[in-house]
Amino acid sequence: MKIKIFMIPKNHEYIKKLKSSLENQGVSVKILKPFHYSSLTNIGKMLVYRMKGYRIIHVHWLYIFPFGLVMKWFNYLCKIMGIKIVWEMHNIIPHSDKEMDVRYWKWFYEKSDAIIFHSQSDVNRSKEMLKTNVTKMYIVIPHGNFNESYKNNISPVEARRLLDIPGDKKVILCFGFIRKNRGYECLIEATKDTQDFVVVIAGKLEDRNVYQKLLDHETKMQNLRLYVKWIPDDEIQVYFNACDIVVLPYTQITTSGVIPLAYSFSRPVITSNIGGLKDVIINDQTGILVPPEDADGLRRAIERIFSMDYRAMGRYAYDYARKEFNWESNAQKIRKLYELISDS
Repeated sequence: MKIKIFMIPKNHEYIKKLKSSLENQGVSVKILKPFHYSSLTNIGKMLVYRMKGYRIIHVHWLYIFPFGLVMKWFNYLCKIMGIKIVWEMHNIIPHSDKEMDVRYWKWFYEKSDAIIFHSQSDVNRSKEMLKTNVTKMYIVIPHGNFNESYKNNISPVEARRLLDIPGDKKVILCFGFIRKNRGYECLIEATKDTQDFVVVIAGKLEDRNVYQKLLDHETKMQNLRLYVKWIPDDEIQVYFNACDIVVLPYTQITTSGVIPLAYSFSRPVITSNIGGLKDVIINDQTGILVPPEDADGLRRAIERIFSMDYRAMGRYAYDYARKEFNWESNAQKIRKLYELISDS
């Protein structure tokens, strides 16, 4: 039987890679836009393609719903149309961490027909964090790699010239949306007393209060550089080729797309030993795990990695991601899940 699914949202490299891999497994995939600005179009497509045999919708991030009412309305529409819901849980709880948002995510978990986790530890953590006793049909797959996803054709020398970073300094990169779960305070505390390297924080603004604190630190730290803006895909290589290592001292996280992104540029990663991150970092081979919110431990990890062959670690990380975060393997497991819920 031909498997036909909807997937939402659109315009993300993860979605593009997964769609292509599923299609290689014989799955037909139609992409929908978030409901913020495409509700009527989505309804029309769901109605038309449901009659053509599309019976599953694969949801990634719940920001696709502007309000909880839209989320509930979407679920109701799927039920009356006979469409099964698969939620790929990139985040167990929303980054906003607001009580109302957490309640909606719990509700969506309980109403979904199956869950895709990125770590075995997330299976029980999701029930604990969402405060639910409901057990769902699920599979566990790693976050897919980003090898060859983004342009990578400029040298570290050119990348540093573009960012106006001295060529004789070691460079640490903390990349991703500017928000409170990134652990910036810990990173700054760990690096404030050294001029041996430059700390680059880059990403799109999401929390203005966090950004204001970073601006205050930038005025006091000569080795801190902020690049707070939306970074187009073609410019991602500038930041990763400019750095030597990537440091992600998360205080709260389920999984991280920045880690496979760093691996795709052959950069090792220091990150917090929380969530599913322990499943993607091999200590002393692809990076170093540190306790969360431990500035002294982070400082020691940074000193340690620069005493090691961190370039060889980066090369190993690239090969490791290619083998272990394999899209085709993930697509095979997801297709089997689709088949199971289609028969249920």
